[in-house]
Amino acid sequence: MDSLTLPEAFVVLLQRENGSYYSTCDHTGAAELGELVLQRRVSFTGKKIQVDDPSPSGVDWIDEAIAHLQRKAGPRGKPVAAPTFIQSRRGARKRHCAALAERGLMRHEQRTALFIPYDKYFPHEETRNALIGELRSIARDERELDNRSALLAALVHATGLVHRFGFERAERKRLKEISKGEALGKAVEQVIAAATAVITTAAVTTTISAGSS
Repeated sequence: MDSLTLPEAFVVLLQRENGSYYSTCDHTGAAELGELVLQRRVSFTGKKIQVDDPSPSGVDWIDEAIAHLQRKAGPRGKPVAAPTFIQSRRGARKRHCAALAERGLMRHEQRTALFIPYDKYFPHEETRNALIGELRSIARDERELDNRSALLAALVHATGLVHRFGFERAERKRLKEISKGEALGKAVEQVIAAATAVITTAAVTTTISAGSS
């Protein structure tokens, strides 16, 4: 899990073994927001995002996301609502899939239906199974949380992915606590605990908005 960024780990879990993905759970933008927090690029003012470090990162998606937040903030640097950012990152899944394919952690196939090309991405089975196993260990309190694993576990619950992996009721309950920023343990910084609750709430809000549109 540690060798993957938060959105990469989320996308590996999001992709299905047959090359499709759990579309209703796709909030890769929320995972990107979590990564920006982990890298100290952004923080929260209440429930809104403020840019703390706009310096170039050398990573295309990070620089693009920061530039977007700065444009939204305007000359006064007004904080941006988290759901607004998440909604702006709707194409993020495919971008991270392509990057993972370059590293051998996805297999890419381009197919055609009615002369229209489309992409299928097959996750690396061992990597995906390892991530699910680590999440299950967290849900059973067999593994201590850190900043990154707390955010990933929270996102898996908040986006509904947890229901795809056969977790038991007690395990889902524990992940729900994590998604609320509760009982995270001493290894998780307070700022990350607070951000976890904001990000997962924003992901749920975005899900509701998309369903009602």
